[in-house]
Amino acid sequence: MNQGEQAMRALNKARRAAAKRPESVDGAVSNKMDGILANREAEACLKLPEDLVKSSGEIIQKDFRLPHVVDTLKNPTMINVIASEHRLDLAACVAARVVESAVDAAESIQAANSLEKMLCHQMAAAHRAAMKLVARGLDGLDGSLLPVEMARLTNAAARMMQVYQEALLTLQRIRTGGKQIVVVQHVQVSDGGQAVIAGNMKSGEGV
Repeated sequence: MNQGEQAMRALNKARRAAAKRPESVDGAVSNKMDGILANREAEACLKLPEDLVKSSGEIIQKDFRLPHVVDTLKNPTMINVIASEHRLDLAACVAARVVESAVDAAESIQAANSLEKMLCHQMAAAHRAAMKLVARGLDGLDGSLLPVEMARLTNAAARMMQVYQEALLTLQRIRTGGKQIVVVQHVQVSDGGQAVIAGNMKSGEGV
């Protein structure tokens, strides 16, 4: 069990102690002491090492297996650290170099929270899958693949590209609250006047 899990268990223990109805004065004192001890245990588990590092909002311990993803640390907890390492580990498990693409995507889009980071990591994985499928399909142009197999690979690649694009739209909806802004312009035209409502218009010959 890692420190983050230990901290969550200790916090839950403290909540149970606070919510438990005592049957006597001794029981009330016992519950209070259990809560205090559990909270102290949680605080100890959440205390951070001094050598943490950070990259694009992902926070890792110095001995994490991907030491090349580093920067400096602000104010996380151990739960944040474990979650960051888990996200990076999952991205690295997809394929070689996907973790770099995932972190770069999160940094480029300025992911504001864990959910946006995970979505960026999924997008990086979908992008890699799409490009690899396209490459395999194109390799079949030399006759090494049957047309039906090339079509299957191409369709799979197109689907992964669609997944990537839908994820990008999902990120946009998350940030805008799913709202659409419609701008309505009122134009008043006096007698004998003309109104043109367009971005750019070119006059044709004879006009």
